[in-house]
Amino acid sequence: MGPLFKAIIPAALLTEIAAIVFFTATWSILAEMHFGQSVILGGEAVTAIGVVAIGVAVFRRAIRSEKRMAMGDAPDA
Repeated sequence: MGPLFKAIIPAALLTEIAAIVFFTATWSILAEMHFGQSVILGGEAVTAIGVVAIGVAVFRRAIRSEKRMAMGDAPDA
């Protein structure tokens, strides 16, 4: 399995966890304040942009780490 697939797995899992937590929090907070559905869905859209940014950041760090380990430059733990 190449470094691409090894990096996609943790990025996908962490992004999924972040999405569940952030979407649930956004929905519950805005619903508790009795905002309309359009405001809640707008908040969810903004949250989705944040989740995508987190996913990209995690993927970039994971791919960099996988490439370093493939080259043998990884520091010993």
